[in-house]
Amino acid sequence: MDPAESIVSASPHAVVEGGPGAALLARLHRKKADGNLSGASNLIWSGIMLALISWVPLLVLSLVEGVALNGPKIPFFHDIAAQVRSLIAIPLLIIAEIPVGSSTRTAAGRFLTTHLVREKDLDRFDEIFADTLRRRDSKIAEIVILLIVYLGSFLVVFKAPFQAGSTWFRPESAGLSLAGYWYVLIVIPVFQFLVYRWLYRLLLWFRCLRALAKLDLALVPTHPDRAGGLGFLSQSLPAFGVLLFAVSSVASATLANRILFDGEKLADYQYGFAVLIVVLMLFFASPLLVFTPKLLALKENGLHQYGELASSYNQAFQSKWLESAASRDERLLGTGDLQSQAALESSFQVVREIRPVPIELGDLMSMIVPGILPGLPLILTIMPASLLLKAVLKLAQTAA
Repeated sequence: MDPAESIVSASPHAVVEGGPGAALLARLHRKKADGNLSGASNLIWSGIMLALISWVPLLVLSLVEGVALNGPKIPFFHDIAAQVRSLIAIPLLIIAEIPVGSSTRTAAGRFLTTHLVREKDLDRFDEIFADTLRRRDSKIAEIVILLIVYLGSFLVVFKAPFQAGSTWFRPESAGLSLAGYWYVLIVIPVFQFLVYRWLYRLLLWFRCLRALAKLDLALVPTHPDRAGGLGFLSQSLPAFGVLLFAVSSVASATLANRILFDGEKLADYQYGFAVLIVVLMLFFASPLLVFTPKLLALKENGLHQYGELASSYNQAFQSKWLESAASRDERLLGTGDLQSQAALESSFQVVREIRPVPIELGDLMSMIVPGILPGLPLILTIMPASLLLKAVLKLAQTAA
């Protein structure tokens, strides 16, 4: 068994790792003679090799056809989107399995280590992940994705060209160059396949969390994370910033092409770019929203229970220390009654502060920042560097 596969298969919670394409990606490189590579090393080398397989033929064919440095309106080396798609986005979409896989596996495991899953639901918990892994390993799902991406590549390239005028992949209006065929039949489908495969995996993660949310979880309204004990789920969000960066980098590079070669303005696309970031952010964070009904119910019940407890305790305190004549002979200083009252007040305040979603603002911002970074060079065309720097620093402080 391949090392990467063995590591993944050892974990029953590897929702976004593995799958039918994992073995093929792992075979894109040779293993070192002195032993097996780790799962992370396999993914890194697979990403590098797939990037080279995508980009090197484009380089060679462009040089042979004389469209690498000059000739068409957009030579190969001047096409920022093509470079970014092959050399940055494709390897990142593979390497992203390392942080995203680790964060989701850790989050899934903590349902057990924090004893949120009651003993009566342990078998159901295992069934949820077993079913999720079966769907992750579905060959039919990846075949359908492959068919969709080839259809999408055809429509994008032949029906809605990336650029107006001649380019290295279509020097003349008559048709594609040899490099163009490699671009259309290999590079674009590889990129789209990786993107759509991640969308499928994220849907599996959403489906898995939704099933977990239906369990009778042992949530505690006074948990200090203000999420009943589910606050650890928020820590999985920053890892998705790698995916956000990969997709955003291609979108930013495509806009750069339009600005540099078609004379278009960033102002025409700034809202579209912002919408893209927001939509992706919501997509990555939305699986955690499945716990919202549970947290709202927890808060309501907690306020009711602790409200009654506070009323009973404060009434007893009032009767003992303020209305009873016997209290005059007792010393209030140092008694445990005041400490208990303070603890009860603190617990009630924690219940009042329960969030409707188990998401920390800092974790959310840590995911968003990588998605914004590829667009910063474009923003410099309409905003002074000093203002941009101030905005970035303010954003970084928020994330921290």
